Amino acid sequence: MNEGSRFGQVAIRVQPADAEIRIDGEVWQSPQGADRLVVHLSPGTHRVEIKKDGFDPFVTAVEIRRGEVAVLNVSLAKL
Repeated sequence: MNEGSRFGQVAIRVQPADAEIRIDGEVWQSPQGADRLVVHLSPGTHRVEIKKDGFDPFVTAVEIRRGEVAVLNVSLAKL
């Protein structure tokens, strides 16, 4: 079994692009110029929080399966 197949991935695209993304409490940032953040995670349920001042925060649980990509497209609503 190769190393990559032990994990799954979550691909997150957020509007506005500079919103803060936390996965299981850890802050992640998209690479400069990238339109999405892709993170390798262990299989199971992970908590995703996305927030930015002036916008309604978004919180969800995402189920990660080994070898698969969970896609999350989020557009935060202005307060």
